Amino acid sequence: MKHANVQNADYFKTYLSLIMEHRKFTLQEAIDFMVASYFYHNLELYGVKPREQFELAIRQLSASIKK
Repeated sequence: MKHANVQNADYFKTYLSLIMEHRKFTLQEAIDFMVASYFYHNLELYGVKPREQFELAIRQLSASIKK
């Protein structure tokens, strides 16, 4: 999969939310799935910015789930 543009946190939040909804995954299961299927077990695969945005999305989703 090629990613010409850096995906932002909103993209990753949407992606993770869809995985959780459709696969009935917890947030951690969705994270693990995405690390495997999107990042191919290498969070630096597409560079630092996508990893940072992915981590930001995780923090934001985690905070919204805890509310």
